[in-house]
Amino acid sequence: MGFPGYPQAPYQNYPNPPYNHNQYAYAQAPPASYYGSSYPPQQNPVYQTPPPSGFFRGILTGLVFIAVFLCISTTITWLVLRPQIPVFSVTNFSVSNFNLTEPVFSAQFTANLTVENPNTKLTSYFNRIQGFIYNQNAVAEEDFLAMEYFQPVYVETKKSVLIGETLTAGGEGQRKVPSWVGEEMKKERDTGTVSFNLWMAVSVTFKTDGWSARERGLKVFCGKLKVAFEGGSGNGAVLLPKPLPCLVYV
Repeated sequence: MGFPGYPQAPYQNYPNPPYNHNQYAYAQAPPASYYGSSYPPQQNPVYQTPPPSGFFRGILTGLVFIAVFLCISTTITWLVLRPQIPVFSVTNFSVSNFNLTEPVFSAQFTANLTVENPNTKLTSYFNRIQGFIYNQNAVAEEDFLAMEYFQPVYVETKKSVLIGETLTAGGEGQRKVPSWVGEEMKKERDTGTVSFNLWMAVSVTFKTDGWSARERGLKVFCGKLKVAFEGGSGNGAVLLPKPLPCLVYV
């Protein structure tokens, strides 16, 4: 039956298409919307790192503030207290058993010094004092004759203490003195005197109530220690009418 007003198409007898259950009756497969949803295919999600929270920003800000505060407070305290470098002076220097004829040079050096703390508010703790004896002609750091550690010492404000130690050369485990150094000392010994230098590597910490400065390294040089020997013996000493001041390098 046709709709009113439209001519009815003549009936034509079209042959039925062959039956095949694996084929569609259309030229191509129906669109995706035919099966249901028309949403695009799902893609892998992209994860983004969230920005740091306010909690972590607060921690970082606090750490920076504490570091700046400590630096400023330490600087102000240092300027207020004004730490002064300690003063070293040689009060006695002697040599015994000085022997240049043996295959290995041997001697014993006794050094006594005063250590003065000139500070009015800071005490000084010397936790390491390492002494080295050199002949005045030595040019290299490793050409020392003897080495020994002094006992640690604590010095109150505006006070001084006496330190002393015996440094042995040629003992068991001691390094061999370079031959050219021995030759130079022989030449000096023939004149009746031999000159030595005392070097010290020092670590000191300045302290006061509620504040302690970091450990500082010092180098102390005590030179022109001219030992006069008693005749042909191996014993001698430096004639010091008064303490001989040493140079201190920071």
